[in-house]
Amino acid sequence: MHSRKADMIDYIYEISPVFDHMLKSIKKIALNMDIPIIKDDTLLYLINLLYIHSPEKVLELGSGLGYSTYTFSKYTQKNAKIVSVDLSIETINRCKDVLAVSDYINKISWVHDDALNFLKNNRLDYDLYFVDALKSDYPAYFETILEKAEGNYIMIFDNLYMDGRVKMGGDYDERGDIIDVFNRKMFIKYSKNFIFLPVGDGLGVYKGGE
Repeated sequence: MHSRKADMIDYIYEISPVFDHMLKSIKKIALNMDIPIIKDDTLLYLINLLYIHSPEKVLELGSGLGYSTYTFSKYTQKNAKIVSVDLSIETINRCKDVLAVSDYINKISWVHDDALNFLKNNRLDYDLYFVDALKSDYPAYFETILEKAEGNYIMIFDNLYMDGRVKMGGDYDERGDIIDVFNRKMFIKYSKNFIFLPVGDGLGVYKGGE
């Protein structure tokens, strides 16, 4: 049974031009192929953030089906650059196929690499970091970006609630335990810069560089 919030999001999805033909097409493919994509309210939050901060360089860790990649490419300035990193060449090729007809594909470049390896071995001068790759490496992603990132930036972490697995404890899901420890550390050590939003599957936002 839908909650009122879910009903409202469905309503926005139906009437808002934000959810254009491309996004609806990608979502349909994702559902058919059982490929996870960001939730609708997460997407709305990201678009809001892109409007406010207007990042010129975006780094995405984890390409998925290109759903968030397309969002970053559409709702940034014409000269913006989107770099999407994924360990799977099959995933990258699938994203390229899905987004081949996009009007914004020239803003996107894909990198075939392990996300943590990429962070450690490349200059990090991005305005926005969107983290949606290997959950067990979230702490390492954060520490590496924190150490190397240049200028002012925003880090966004998706799936910080892990569909409730952060609450299970024990051996139920090691990734849930890792993310639970990560969340608690962020609240304790970085509370001035970090917020956990009850959006989608849990969205963490960290503002750095100041």
